[in-house]
Amino acid sequence: MHAPHPLSPHNDHILGCPECGQAVCAAAEIGEMADCPACGKNLIRIEKNPYLLPFLYAITALFVLLPVSFGFFLAVRMPTVSERLTFPTMVHNLLRQDYSFLANAMFILTFATPLFFLILLLYVLGAFIHNKNRPFLLPAARWLFRLKQWLMVDIFAVSSIVALIKIKVYAEVAFGLSFYAIFIYAILLARISQSITPHWLFAKAAELSNKNITYSNNTVFCHRCFFRQPENNARCSICGTFILFRRTHSLMLSTAFLMAAIICYIPANLLPMMITSDPRVTISSQIFDGVLTLWRNKDYLVAVIIFSASIAVPLLKIVGMIILLLSAKFRLSEKISAHQLSLLHRVIEWVGRWSMIDIFVTIILMAAFSTPIAKVEAGSATIYFTLVVVLTMLSAYFFDTRLLWEKEQKNASIF
Repeated sequence: MHAPHPLSPHNDHILGCPECGQAVCAAAEIGEMADCPACGKNLIRIEKNPYLLPFLYAITALFVLLPVSFGFFLAVRMPTVSERLTFPTMVHNLLRQDYSFLANAMFILTFATPLFFLILLLYVLGAFIHNKNRPFLLPAARWLFRLKQWLMVDIFAVSSIVALIKIKVYAEVAFGLSFYAIFIYAILLARISQSITPHWLFAKAAELSNKNITYSNNTVFCHRCFFRQPENNARCSICGTFILFRRTHSLMLSTAFLMAAIICYIPANLLPMMITSDPRVTISSQIFDGVLTLWRNKDYLVAVIIFSASIAVPLLKIVGMIILLLSAKFRLSEKISAHQLSLLHRVIEWVGRWSMIDIFVTIILMAAFSTPIAKVEAGSATIYFTLVVVLTMLSAYFFDTRLLWEKEQKNASIF
């Protein structure tokens, strides 16, 4: 028998799977992980060095953020004009062209949210390393996991490669330190996100905050930290999240966001995404026009990436959410198990962010070509497309997958 690890109050204990609602007896030592035996959802994952390693990654990421944010990103040279790009100049160019919506989206998703995430992580892990309680430790931990899915530096990094291929058709390009640093920054953020999982982190934060963790006669599970809680608790005694036996109005909220996404999806594909102009001609292009242009120019890989991220993925997310909602309400087919439907939901949540590639590509092209000689402007489809991405993510977030398992169990009991 292994000794209890320092991250959880007991070596073997009962926790609730947030995906299928099953009560699971789980245990994990340093460097181990534990998954739900019913749906495969990861419940506990503990790094070999769970405090210091993510802390060092976060410190390194903050140092890398300096050249990313203020260094030279790209220089675009044409016969008569040139443009030197940094992140501040890209945001400034968008604001100067009255595209505050895109400027705010870029600033929040690629700078403000990751920065706030790293500061919170250092605050929480610093308390763990020194084994001391700090004010607002548990709320800081809650916000860590709220911000996690909105980190989009990796998507911006991939978008910069796609934009680069388009830019090189019309201009010479020189790379700056910021261009290379953003890939290092994206990798560090991805590694940090992988290294922190809610159960052990909240267990340690609760221990330092002198929260009492009990297991007897508790029948409700917190969906954020997975600990058992008394039925009469309004909030989780560990992480402070509101206790919900099932997410309130899950199907209604998820359906509402999905319907809004479907409405926005139509103008997102019919209206122009990008408007390019020079002294001779102005061309408006839809999303599919850009894919066709790339394909004709034999940029097959980029064409496939744009088609997948901007057309196929949003459509498949919408279709997938329709299947999930109908399955939770009516149980469409006995051939599709709750485990398979849960996996579908997991995939929808994972790919949801990647549809932002086309928006980031447009932003970079707008910053690169902002002169009367060569100018790129965002079409009205950009707003609708961004809304599609956000609304489908919210639809997936508010969908309670435990309803799928309940429906399957109910049908099984009937027969």
